[in-house]
Amino acid sequence: MVKPLELKLPNTLVEEIGEGELKLYIAMMLYKERKLSISQAAKIAGLTLSDFIHELGKHKIGFTNISEEELEEELRRIKYLI
Repeated sequence: MVKPLELKLPNTLVEEIGEGELKLYIAMMLYKERKLSISQAAKIAGLTLSDFIHELGKHKIGFTNISEEELEEELRRIKYLI
């Protein structure tokens, strides 16, 4: 289930950074702090898993900051997609 969230941000910030980039930054921060799985973060950012991993790399955030169990789950999902 998805719960909509409304953030009140200055128009200048949204215009300068853009809604998509703000979503990406939020998703990356929540992933880095281990509040979201990499798949959840990619979905929030509106990106494919591979594009989200690429963005993590561009921002010097490791995509392997997940537990062994989470890594196994992600690998199962990737194998399912292939």
